[in-house]
Amino acid sequence: MYHVISRGNNREHILKESSDKQYFIDHVKEFKNPFGLKIFGYVLMDNHYHFLLQTTNKPLHTIMHQLNNRYSKYFNKKYLRSGHVFEGRYKQY
Repeated sequence: MYHVISRGNNREHILKESSDKQYFIDHVKEFKNPFGLKIFGYVLMDNHYHFLLQTTNKPLHTIMHQLNNRYSKYFNKKYLRSGHVFEGRYKQY
């Protein structure tokens, strides 16, 4: 069981619009079955997110890499930007 946190680079907003939040949640849902991901709760803020989750099939680092990587590509393309979206590696507790 993990409490996972990741925030925007320089504390910038990474979930600017409701459509960004929906995109993010839709992709988390996509990972549930193939990765054996169980989500017990989450909070999406403008500049960071929190998840309470459990992994069963894949290691956490694999799931988080794919999730943050996919969202970064979406975000950079949508907002015509480049570079890091997230501030370093996610944190887990």
